[in-house]
Amino acid sequence: MLWVADAGATKTDWMGATSSIGLRTEGLNVEVEGWKAARRKLHAAAEYLRQHDAEVSTLHYYGPALHHEANRQQIQRLLAEAFQLSPQRVYVYHDLLGAARAAWGRQPGIVAILGTGSNCALWDGESIRQQAGGHGYLLGDEGSGADLGRAFLSALLHREVPSDIEQAFWQKNPYPEASSLLELRRMAYESPRPSAYLAGFVPVLSMNKTHPWVAALVRSRFTAFIQRTWARWHLFYPVRYVGGVAQSFSEILEELTLAYGGKWGGIVPSVIHALRDYHVQQ
Repeated sequence: MLWVADAGATKTDWMGATSSIGLRTEGLNVEVEGWKAARRKLHAAAEYLRQHDAEVSTLHYYGPALHHEANRQQIQRLLAEAFQLSPQRVYVYHDLLGAARAAWGRQPGIVAILGTGSNCALWDGESIRQQAGGHGYLLGDEGSGADLGRAFLSALLHREVPSDIEQAFWQKNPYPEASSLLELRRMAYESPRPSAYLAGFVPVLSMNKTHPWVAALVRSRFTAFIQRTWARWHLFYPVRYVGGVAQSFSEILEELTLAYGGKWGGIVPSVIHALRDYHVQQ
């Protein structure tokens, strides 16, 4: 049975060739979490799939921080070990390639990731021709969940958030173990997965996305993303977006894409379904 995995910093989606509903496990970014955590998480994922009667004979795995061949080979070895497969039956790719295949299949276009992290590529139907963005939550990832969460938490700490939005935040606090802003700050610095932690603030923003202050914050971070990615290329290919952040703020994203002269290509509703279809059709 052919299976496909789409991993991000927050979650990993798994789907078999004949599945209509996928499975979900923890996310994984090896650059942030290291190889010990990677081995533990992949073995846990394999056991979870076995508990759901998944028969995996061939696996296509997409994940962040896999642009280096050495990282891909190590993930391949860990997956083969966890799923008891020959390494030749395990294929590992960078998540940007997965986004391109999910967005455009074998047609050319621009794909932009706006999930926990962010990235952007020009896809010619077979390979990535240009890439811009990424660089992680400390040095880049503009417009991502981590970026929006960082901006929002920073605004909270600096007392810049309108009182009604701050009140709404505390009512839906994604981290109820923290009862003060200083505790939220401490958790940000101590989190083993800081990008996922920061992205945890996005649902609060999404629930209040029509509020002028929230909309302005989101627009400013999406603008930074566009200006640093496809707006520099001066191309006429349509832009298609993937990721939960893109879905949550699609109206703002469409508005800014058109404002910067881009062709709106829409949003991919489900990357894992699109990747499953891509590999089944091979």
